[in-house]
Amino acid sequence: MSNSDQSSGFFSKKNIVYGALGAVLLLIIGAGGYWASTLIGTTKITATFNSAVGIYEGSNVSVLGVDVGKVTKVEPQGETVKVQMRVNRGVELPADVKAVQIIPSIVADRYVQLIPAYTGGAKAGSDIELSTKQTRVPVEIDAIYANLQKLSKSLGPDGANKKDTESPRGAVTDFVDVFSKSLDGNGAKLGDAITNLSKAAGTLSNGSDDLVSTIKNLDVFVGALRENDSQVRQFNTQMASFNTFLAGERDQLGQALNTLSYALGDVATFVADNNKKLGDAIRDLQPTGQALLDNKDHLLEILTVIPVVLSNLINTYDAESGTLAMRLNFPEAQDPLGATCKLLDLGKLLPGNPMAVDFSRKLAPLVNNCKAVGKQITDGVLTPMLPVLPFGILSGDKEQKNPAPGTNSGNPDPRLPGGQR
Repeated sequence: MSNSDQSSGFFSKKNIVYGALGAVLLLIIGAGGYWASTLIGTTKITATFNSAVGIYEGSNVSVLGVDVGKVTKVEPQGETVKVQMRVNRGVELPADVKAVQIIPSIVADRYVQLIPAYTGGAKAGSDIELSTKQTRVPVEIDAIYANLQKLSKSLGPDGANKKDTESPRGAVTDFVDVFSKSLDGNGAKLGDAITNLSKAAGTLSNGSDDLVSTIKNLDVFVGALRENDSQVRQFNTQMASFNTFLAGERDQLGQALNTLSYALGDVATFVADNNKKLGDAIRDLQPTGQALLDNKDHLLEILTVIPVVLSNLINTYDAESGTLAMRLNFPEAQDPLGATCKLLDLGKLLPGNPMAVDFSRKLAPLVNNCKAVGKQITDGVLTPMLPVLPFGILSGDKEQKNPAPGTNSGNPDPRLPGGQR
């Protein structure tokens, strides 16, 4: 077959039709893919406004003034208007999103602003429905003019400023006249009042944290009163009874206070007459007070042990024989040398005496060495050589050393877990 026959077969009508159909199909698939790609990931918003003046298909949709989408459809529905919008993919909106119409200028077209911007928390879905409670429209200039006209008519001669027998010139005219006379010559005072009011507002602003804290603490206080309502009522009842008692005894209280005033006068006179003697007596008590302060630990121990001593003393009395079942222990007899060395420590024997304290401070090394030498003599010579002496003399280390119950840890019964063997 020749080349001319092959080329004519390739460009046959059938192949041309198939090629055209394939090109159209590719265009349709490409357009559909582009359309689908523009919708996937976007957010559809259907908002109902009370009016939509200046909002058209193609109007901008923004967040914080940045365009993020377009208006796709505007459909009037009686007294409201339904506006459909499409927000670009990747733009996140909060779950409580709202829509408001913005007028950039008097002659420019309006656009829809989505508020608030997403900063965290729950997110809105991909299909949002907003009612008239979630949308806002600006006040129209015609409505402003109409309200101004209504106000001027209400204040005019046919309204509040209407003349009658009580107000020949009109109530508004009388008000303006009286107000101007009141301000005449008081401009400086009015300026000072406004200045002071601004300072007061500044003070409140600077102390806003303290004011908020006060309100919070007051809320806590009121909550505590509410939770303890029964106790508060009982306290009020008891206070009422106490006040009633005081009211019934006011004569006796008056006489008592009158007598007390005389007594206080006598005391004041006594103090004034004996000022020097009282001062000397108080100064004489200073060493005693210092001694008590220096021995507060010992006094605390004595006051703690005295009740036990008295109880033990009572229990030692044998009523049948009429005797005391007790014995005296002298711990110092177990270490006579150590007790002798303690006699050199005058600071402890005469607490509060400056000379004794100074003497003990200077002889502290001698007292310590005396105690150490005495302990060595007692432990190394006297205790091993001497027998058991009466009155517990040097008998400390010769007594039986069995442990007292409860002083050793563990379970003494070997049959129990952890028992000692």
